Amino acid sequence: MERTGECHSCGECCKTVNMTVVRDITLQQHGSLKELQLYLSYRGIRVVGSDEKRNQLYYSMDVPCSELTQDNRCRVHDSPQKPLICHRFPSTKEDIEDIPNCGFGFHPALPGWPAT
Repeated sequence: MERTGECHSCGECCKTVNMTVVRDITLQQHGSLKELQLYLSYRGIRVVGSDEKRNQLYYSMDVPCSELTQDNRCRVHDSPQKPLICHRFPSTKEDIEDIPNCGFGFHPALPGWPAT
């Protein structure tokens, strides 16, 4: 898949923190997915996905970036202080499926065309 488009400065990708954890160890520690979800909910963290094949759980929490301005601009956009993950976002179509007005999209790369 090839990423196309551009940032529309909606700020949605900068309002949450997403994490990936090891699924089997985490569930073993908590006893069940239900218990884990209860525990995390008290801390404002949501389990937003699970991939048994990759042994991963996906968390999300509403913690806005301190560098996001009120008009949804990034203070460090064109500076060396901008984190690498921000430069790479979004890297998959799943990254933006809950952001309806995101200016980025993903399309199958055409044979013979260079991927960007």
